[in-house]
Amino acid sequence: MVIKKLIFIFICFPLFLSSQTIDHWETAVFDNDIWKYLEGTYEPDTNWRKLAFNDATWLQGQGGVGYGDGDDNTIINSVTSLYLRKTVTIIDTSEIAAAILHVDYDDAFVAYLNNVEIARANIGTIGDHPTFNQGSTSLHEAQMYQGGNPDQFIINTQLLNNILNQGNNVLSVQVHNDNISSSDLTGRIFLSLGINTSSTNYSPTPSWFIP
Repeated sequence: MVIKKLIFIFICFPLFLSSQTIDHWETAVFDNDIWKYLEGTYEPDTNWRKLAFNDATWLQGQGGVGYGDGDDNTIINSVTSLYLRKTVTIIDTSEIAAAILHVDYDDAFVAYLNNVEIARANIGTIGDHPTFNQGSTSLHEAQMYQGGNPDQFIINTQLLNNILNQGNNVLSVQVHNDNISSSDLTGRIFLSLGINTSSTNYSPTPSWFIP
């Protein structure tokens, strides 16, 4: 496996601290959940980031999805990009005071919640939709298979309040490689929620989680 130079580029929404008190954190999405996915050999339907999109023709597998590093539960072909979708059910939006996305990626990604961008790294600028054959800005090696932790992206609280649905939501992530000849691709995604009550509707956070 080619050892890649680590270059970190973080493009995140600014942090808005919630006026609500966080009682505890829970994780609603794990990297090893079942995801719908599409290998990026062509441009997907422009609606793929939306909750109402019909992904019946997409493949399904346990995350992480990728190839090359031995950290993938679902192994795919060598591609420049990978598209992932995961339905997230929110029991009560009034109990969600904050949210954090953790992503372990090689080499870049853009994440959307209900078709609204919530985080990206190492590709393009905020608001643009990279094409299926667009390479990353630079190389970035995944960390978890080496014993490290995924990168943390704090979701803008005001944005979260505007886009989060009571009931079903969709977390959509496009992962991009440096180029089609790259030796590996990784997309491992976690979504954790700051809960303002003592209720427990999701799952305990990973052992490495520090908000």
